[in-house]
Amino acid sequence: MPSSLDAEALGRAAQWELLREAVETVTDAGQALWLSGEAGIGKTVLLEQAGKYAAGRGLRLLRISGAEGEKDLPFAALHQWVWPLLEEAQELSYEGRAALELALGAGSGDAAGSCTVPAAALDLLGVVSRRQPVALLIDDLHWIDASSAEALYFVQRRLAALPVVMLVTVHKEAVAATDSTGARILELQPLGDEGAHALLRELHPRLSYAARRRILQESAGNPLALAELPAQLGEPQRTGQMPLPDHLPLGERLGRMFKQRFAALPDSARFVLLLCALAGREGQSLQLIAAAARAADIGTVDADLAVAEDSGLILIDGGTPQVTFRHPLVRASLVEAATGTELRRAHAALADVLPQGELRRLTHRAAATVAADETLATALDEAAARTQSRGGGTDAAHLFARAAGLSGDAAGRGRRLLAAACASAADGQLHLASQLLDQAVAHGVPQDSRYLLDFARAMVRHADGDMGPAIELLPVVLDRLPDAQATRTMRLSSLFMLYVAAGYTADPLVWEAISTRLSGTSDFARLGHDVWNDPARCAHGAQERFEAALRTFSEDGEAGEVWLLLWAAAGLDGIDGDAPLFRRLARRHSYATQAFLSNVAAYGDYLHGRWDRCVERARGGAVAARVRGFRLNEAVLRYTEGYVAAARGQQQAVDDLVASLHPWAAARGLTFIVQRLRAMQAQCALTLGDYETAYAHASSLTPPGVFPADVTRLNMVFLDLVESAVHTGRNEEARRHVEAGHACHLDRISPHHGFVLLAAEAIVSEDVDLAATAVYTAPGASQWPFELARVRLHHGAWLRRQRRRAEAREQLAAAHRIFVDLKADPWADRAEQELRVCAEPTPAGASGVVESLTVQELRIAELVAQGLTNRDIGTRLHLSPRTVAGHLYRVYPKLGITSRAGVARALGGHETP
Repeated sequence: MPSSLDAEALGRAAQWELLREAVETVTDAGQALWLSGEAGIGKTVLLEQAGKYAAGRGLRLLRISGAEGEKDLPFAALHQWVWPLLEEAQELSYEGRAALELALGAGSGDAAGSCTVPAAALDLLGVVSRRQPVALLIDDLHWIDASSAEALYFVQRRLAALPVVMLVTVHKEAVAATDSTGARILELQPLGDEGAHALLRELHPRLSYAARRRILQESAGNPLALAELPAQLGEPQRTGQMPLPDHLPLGERLGRMFKQRFAALPDSARFVLLLCALAGREGQSLQLIAAAARAADIGTVDADLAVAEDSGLILIDGGTPQVTFRHPLVRASLVEAATGTELRRAHAALADVLPQGELRRLTHRAAATVAADETLATALDEAAARTQSRGGGTDAAHLFARAAGLSGDAAGRGRRLLAAACASAADGQLHLASQLLDQAVAHGVPQDSRYLLDFARAMVRHADGDMGPAIELLPVVLDRLPDAQATRTMRLSSLFMLYVAAGYTADPLVWEAISTRLSGTSDFARLGHDVWNDPARCAHGAQERFEAALRTFSEDGEAGEVWLLLWAAAGLDGIDGDAPLFRRLARRHSYATQAFLSNVAAYGDYLHGRWDRCVERARGGAVAARVRGFRLNEAVLRYTEGYVAAARGQQQAVDDLVASLHPWAAARGLTFIVQRLRAMQAQCALTLGDYETAYAHASSLTPPGVFPADVTRLNMVFLDLVESAVHTGRNEEARRHVEAGHACHLDRISPHHGFVLLAAEAIVSEDVDLAATAVYTAPGASQWPFELARVRLHHGAWLRRQRRRAEAREQLAAAHRIFVDLKADPWADRAEQELRVCAEPTPAGASGVVESLTVQELRIAELVAQGLTNRDIGTRLHLSPRTVAGHLYRVYPKLGITSRAGVARALGGHETP
């Protein structure tokens, strides 16, 4: 597709407008846009057009081109844009520069955490972009090595603060398997009639009407097919001098098109092109290709390349000298079209000429080898270990798997496949880990590696939400692990997975298994046990213990120690995900740690009223978890987002979430998630004023005055139970629950537990002034705006009923401001309605009855006075008829009447607000 034909003319106006806007606004906010679509759809052309536009506006262009031959080379793509920048970035920290140089093979030293390299790349991009806005162009993301891809995903999620626009092309089929968090995906569809006609006229102006119509039909709007199909026709056919064949030479599928073109080349030319394809980016070097061809006894390299160039498959730049494929699809088609014998011959030739010690030489040699070769397998093992130490877990898994294929016996294959599974699981690639585990079991795992098999199996199934393997296998793993420093990480990680299994299933036998194995563990391990196992009786002083343990925490600790820290934090008040400590932990550790950190941070955002950020963090994390197969993380993040939906009264969103998650969680025995969904339903019902339903849900978790040992996060349902009980006339039950909270010293668990207890005290107190003042003056009261606003709303309504209207308006206005900031519209409406009632004069003859009613009771009474039935009222107010009847049960004695007939008379003509 030529650059002279603009995007609008080709039917890409919408996509081009977004690309252009991203370039023009780069100094305001960075962003990432992905161009997705089938092969040959025009992604690269649109990318190049955007690159030229960016360069014209003064942006610096940085380019990455994915190559199939480099997909297994750690940090190969990162090298393309980071290496040229290192000399320019003197401001980069020594740690960051050292991490990048080590990753790129130019430095030495201890391996950094798996997030250190991505973080350093982000810092480097920040340094460069502050001097000049940057356009980072990434072509063929699906062919980029896993380590580089993780770095790019890390950068992509943090672009908003940088003057950087990231533009990416990716095959449509690959999008689901990649992490698009933070990016906007622009899917390119086949060209419409107008765009396809315009492109065909530009490329092939001499086509006859018949040929044009046929090609338009069979190309189905694919730009590459429109460009290539006519080129395969003879001149007489193109001009209409001869009829078109029944079947066009290349067909609709692009792979077949290229294979047919390859068939027209001499065998030696096809082989030379295959060398270029397998060599990856280095395949552009004529010197390397010529050496490999000679090693394979091909002595006609120059002539073969000339033939290939004449065929339109490649371009040769004699000045560099370099070979460039005209379209990335040529490379993949060459590999696909080659026979196994041809592939092995080409790999062997490349291995013969690459320098000793290079990983590429080793991988080419492995690809060229069919028979078992224990020496080569051992070399791959060593390379995999080095790769894993540099943070390339998925790349290491591929190397271990290749070594398994070269093993001389089944035990060796099983052991190496197991090592591959563990490496990929640690890097968050669960789909791959699961496949590798199955293969390892099929080949057989040596007895001395069984504990590793059990650990890996538990980890994979645990991430999917299946706690059975963890419960069954991990106690035995803990008992059999050698008591050595080398197995400490596995010991701590096993203990953590057992904690999650116990906490999520509420299985007392699992808690017992943990209790008997706590000896010699960390403070966080013991704290996690107490916070999650019967917290009302075991978690007293937990917050102080957590802070004391945190003061002795080493950031260099193993992943398992970090997980136990986060597990304890999750049972308390959450954490500030932006705190320096946790930002550093996210950079140093693997995806599993980052995901858990995101879970706990999103929970903290909800508690502290940062609801929009909670939703953003939860949604982004859920997408990343889904891509990687971490269904448990996805579920946790989804119900955390559900907290916000419930507090905002988004009934449909809550219903959809319950319908989606409840069957999944119940089938796996995940009691904790089932409880969270029930608490969410209680909150949503309370928000919408359906107090009977709210009470039913809340009391099913914690009956009044009772705190079951298997119900954790009592702070998330405590106030809802008390408030719904008061609104349904169950004042005795509400007071009993508050008294039980004091008796169990809930205020000694965490500051939020204590604040919720104070708030509930204000709801049930007869002296609301005194109790509410205790809430307002509590240390850090503003940290929990939602609960604070609910107390102010209750206090204001009480003051209004006491006819202290000026004081009432002050509290109600304060509550209204908080609810508006939280976008909790039903709560804001309730505060606004109270304010309106507060502003109205008392109607003559009402004798103060208006002040005695809550706003909800007043609205229902007015509708009764108008003659509406309970069902009609429920429909209008989105309440059940049972809830309406419950309100009337409390309205009648307040108005001094015994039937519906007396409501209008008792209200004294009061008008509905």
